[in-house]
Amino acid sequence: MVDIPLKWSHVLKRKKVFGDKVYFLCENTQRHLNEKYLLILDLKTKETKEIDLKNTVESPISDFEILDDRILLLYYVQNRPIAQVKEMATGKVYTVEDVFQPGMLVQEVFGDEMTGVFNLMIKFRTKDRSKSFLMSSINKEGVMLRNHLFENESKNRENIDMIISNEGPLKFIAGTVGMTNKVGYNGFYGGYLADGSDPFNNIVEINDLDGFFAFEKDGGEKSRKSWEKSRNPSLKEALAAREIIKNDHGYLLYSDHFLPVGNSHLTKDGVYDHHYYHFNPIKDLNYGRRGTAAPVYEAGSGVWIPTPVTDPDIYFSFKSSHFLQFDNNGDVLWDYAVPLPKKSTFVPLSYGQIFSGNKDHFIYEFEGKLFYSLISEGDFQEINQEVKILNPQKGDKVLSLRNSDLEVKALNNGSFLLTGRQQIRYVNEDGQAVDENNFFFQELQVDDF
Repeated sequence: MVDIPLKWSHVLKRKKVFGDKVYFLCENTQRHLNEKYLLILDLKTKETKEIDLKNTVESPISDFEILDDRILLLYYVQNRPIAQVKEMATGKVYTVEDVFQPGMLVQEVFGDEMTGVFNLMIKFRTKDRSKSFLMSSINKEGVMLRNHLFENESKNRENIDMIISNEGPLKFIAGTVGMTNKVGYNGFYGGYLADGSDPFNNIVEINDLDGFFAFEKDGGEKSRKSWEKSRNPSLKEALAAREIIKNDHGYLLYSDHFLPVGNSHLTKDGVYDHHYYHFNPIKDLNYGRRGTAAPVYEAGSGVWIPTPVTDPDIYFSFKSSHFLQFDNNGDVLWDYAVPLPKKSTFVPLSYGQIFSGNKDHFIYEFEGKLFYSLISEGDFQEINQEVKILNPQKGDKVLSLRNSDLEVKALNNGSFLLTGRQQIRYVNEDGQAVDENNFFFQELQVDDF
């Protein structure tokens, strides 16, 4: 475990893993100060380094990506995505030409080491309200190189989510689909982005997946029968595709299945497809806590602002984390759903983290505790086993300890990185009681679970 004292007013908004380094985006909760920086943790040496983000857009950062010595920063200003590239060594900033339109939302961003460019997957609706996706490629000097438009020509379906894999020369695309009449989600699709192939036609229906409703107490029998009897079967809850993982079997698609409750006042974009919960640019650990504050989009200024929560019944409740295993040809091998506690949150980000190779290791946090599942070819070997969190390195002199804001990130080496805040009271060498507030980092090896 590594303890790093940081300003308590700062929050870890996003974290990403590149090789042996983990990058944390830190922002001050007092947004008018516009204090933000990048914290870099070397997993080998346990040393840290800070990169300031001065001279960048004075708005909350929605996402970032690293490519060599450059960092791509993304913002939303007046409902329009803005992108900047910053050289970490020199501090020089390049602003991408203002090419994005209002209403566009950046769903995914990744750096391609093979081509040396940043790729942005953007979703938007056209004038006829049809859903489209755009992949924009930006070089390390902030120059837009090309745009690739994805459109589904099916008359009966609509692509709800699209996730793209950054593994290998051929990009694998997968996501969720729904009916064009916006009734609800009813399936997934997956396949390669290549000449002569159309991944949008490679659709698997929810009722054809044995594991989709298996998390329910009756094994999903009631839900499956209801689905089969329905004239126009669809899923009324939200099904948000989160990530594609390249593993030993092909490609694993991870999606969260959750129920929006009491959100009738929110604008909906199709099938529960609204960035209030799915692409919230704040991603702040202070938000999503019942009774504190929730982010609200202010259309006039084009920024997200915190406002007091007046209705405690507005939340989103998780049901399961669903995994769909494609082989290297894009065909489905198996699927399974990890049952989850009914965790209530105002802003549901990805529920857990998974490391996938020959077997799948899934871990998530609930009420200050960690839970772990081990899955082999769709079958559970362990399910929702509690994982112990180590005590801070203060020996037996700890008087009290409180963990909060726990988050887990899958690493590239078969382990998970646990981060969080610790409020510690302990006795120092002089025999005095000392209070300390730290961010802590703990690596969890899957072999130790």
